[in-house]
This record gives sequence, structure tokens and C-alpha cells, in this order.
Amino acid sequence: MGLFRRKKKEIEQRDWLSGWEIPQRTPYWSTAGPYVDTANTVGLSTAGAALKLVTETIGMMPLKVYRGEKPEVVEARSAWQWFRLNETPNEDQSAYTFWQDVATSIETDGNAYIWKAFARRPVQDEGDLQLFVINPADVFLKRDDQGRKYYELRRRGQSERVSASQILHIRGWAITPGADLGVSLITLYRETIGAALAARDYSSQFYSNGTSVPGFITIPGPANQEDLDRFAAEWQQRHGGLSNAHRPGMLGNGAGWISTGMSQRDAQYIETQRFSAEEIARIMRVTPGMLGIVPGNSGQITSPENDFDRFLQADLGPRIRRIEMALMNDADLFPSGGNLFPEFMTAAVLRPSFTVRMSAYVDAIQAGVYTQNEAREKENLPPKEGGDELQQTPVGGAPNLVTAQGDANE
Repeated sequence: MGLFRRKKKEIEQRDWLSGWEIPQRTPYWSTAGPYVDTANTVGLSTAGAALKLVTETIGMMPLKVYRGEKPEVVEARSAWQWFRLNETPNEDQSAYTFWQDVATSIETDGNAYIWKAFARRPVQDEGDLQLFVINPADVFLKRDDQGRKYYELRRRGQSERVSASQILHIRGWAITPGADLGVSLITLYRETIGAALAARDYSSQFYSNGTSVPGFITIPGPANQEDLDRFAAEWQQRHGGLSNAHRPGMLGNGAGWISTGMSQRDAQYIETQRFSAEEIARIMRVTPGMLGIVPGNSGQITSPENDFDRFLQADLGPRIRRIEMALMNDADLFPSGGNLFPEFMTAAVLRPSFTVRMSAYVDAIQAGVYTQNEAREKENLPPKEGGDELQQTPVGGAPNLVTAQGDANE
């Protein structure tokens, strides 16, 4: 039997799957100089903020399970899938951290791998199946001679081949249509990220070496290397570093100064930093306004509400749809012929101001979209008597047709 085949091996299984680490599958020395990998990339403030924004937002969204076909669907709270996907995917994680880890895998590696731990078959209740996120750096997708997929897991000197049905693979965006694996954006845009890392390192070196007197010291007459080294060391001690910035220098014995350096403004450092931030936002596919970035040459001023709507629909929409479809296509989670399906609740993160929400509820109730109790439920308020009827006629003095007919019949 394999390492994960029996329930008695659950301790070894958790040991194998524990210890979430940032994947280090794509290290690369960029042309600009810096070493590009996941850790360095996330160390960039814009990249780190974009990654946290995407993954934490997905983690915040409840993943509910519904029964039926739209528009006539109901929440399937009694289904075991509801418990595993919306509350506790495994005994060690909440749904929030689980889906955040899944999103992190996709964003950094281009793929997410979920181990399906079965206690027994067939699945009959919520206790039969647990879901664990595997570090993508430990998973290698391969094909046998017949072209069938399988996975090779490598961890702590161990290696095991497992069938494709044992792991739920969520593939990210791929360059080649029909590819088995998604592509890591860190790998794809390593040169752009390397340039951003180089700009950050340049800033650090700029302040470390001083900001006001770059150039050459000239000394008349011959001088030996020992004297030059000593003079340079004394000059660096008095004028190097941020604490000595703009400190006046003094030269004697006919020594002179030739300025050859550039200021940060001359080097257009601020513009370079802004451009790098915009590039990272494009790479991570995050609306710049959500990261506090105002495009320098667009001339457009957008509101926070517009930025969030664009982020939710254009940026997050494809991401959550990818996860939903991968879950739906897994036969162990949603068997063929069933009437259950998963869906992220985007409304959970769309929380406008109280005034905007109340206005939207009024419009929805008057248009017959929501009942009063449905609106109250969204505000975590208890239902009220008579609040379950939909408004049937336009508001403006006209009565609710259903209520009016009911009163007349009485």
C-alpha cells in the first residue's frame, strides 16, 4: 500500500503535507543582476501587496454549495460538500486559510494541488473526505506510455507515484492551449521583475553611499596608493551614509573636487519606481488603484468604488471561476449526474457604505427582487412577520398585488 492509502497512515500523511513553504521552483539570475525567485518577488512592496490582496480576498469569500439549476437553486447546507468547502476542508485548517493557500499556489507557481484524503470509499458523509493543499514545489505531473496522467510526490527524500484521481489539480493560466501545467508569472516576467528588484537595490545603495557629493577627489602631485586609500577611507567615514548627507566637505593641500554623479531626480528614480509598480500590477493582474497606484500618464482619476468593481469582476472573476470549474469537474467532490454545484459568494467582500446598501435594498425590494426578510438576512437581522412576500407592482401608491388579493379574498 502507498504512503497515503490507509487511515492508519494519517500521521505520516499530515507530516508529508505540513510545513507550507513558498515554492522555490523558478530561481533565475536576471540580466539586471538580482536573483529572481518567489521570495524576492514578494519582497517587492507592490508584488507582495498584490499577492496578499488577491489571495486574502479569495479567502474571505464563502464557497457555498447549491442544489438545483439556476434560477431555481437552494443552499445545500445538508450536503457534506458544504461542510468541507465552506467551513472546514480538513481538521487543521479553516476554509479561509485553505482557499488562501490554494490561491497563493496558483499566483506564484501557476498551479494548485489538493490532496484528497479518503478514510473509506465510497464517500458517504462529511467525515469521509478531507482536503489538503500540497506545496506545488513537491508535485511533478507526468504521463505514462499510454498518455495517462499521474503525479510524482517528492518530500524529505521520499518519492511516490500516485494516480491522477488522488489529486485535484487546479491549473492556472497557460501559454500553450491544452497544456498540462499553468505557467508561473514569476518565471514568465522574470526580466521585468529583475529590473524592479535592481531599482530597489539601487535605492538602497544610493542612500548607503551618500546622496550629496558623488565625484572624484583630485590631489596635486604624485601620491602613493596607501595615501589615496587612507584619504578615501576618511572621506567615506565623514561623508558616507544617510546620516552624513549634505554635510559640508573640506579639502586641503591643493586637493580639489570634480562632480560626476547624478542626483535621484537626474536619474528619474521616482519615475522608474512608479513605472515598476505599474508593471508589477499589470503582471499580477490587479487594478492599480487597489494598490494605491495612480498611473502617471493616464490622466484618469477613478473612484475607489469603480476600482473595486473592476477588481472584483475583471481581476478576481476569472480566478474564482477557474477554481469553481475545477471543483465541479472532480468526480469525487461532485459526482456526475448530481445536482450540486459550488459558487463563491462575491457579495461577501462587496460591502458598500450603510447608505448605499440601504438604498440598494429599497430598490431591490420595490422591484420585486428581494423580500424584506432577504434584505434583513444580509444585514444579520432577524426576519419579521409578513416580510417574505415579494413586491409585485411598482411602488408609488400601488398595493402589493399578492397581498391585496389575499385581503380581498378574506
